[in-house]
Amino acid sequence: LSNYSSEFIVSVGTFIELGLTIDEIKQIVFPHPTVSEIIREAVFQY
Repeated sequence: LSNYSSEFIVSVGTFIELGLTIDEIKQIVFPHPTVSEIIREAVFQY
């Protein structure tokens, strides 16, 4: 993550602050290709 940690923190922090569920996060369209896509792919693992 190193160079992309701020993007990860902002995304996940927002999900937590908004109280989003896994199903709600799955509905979000993430730009491609970016590190945000990693978050989306990780969510689909569960």
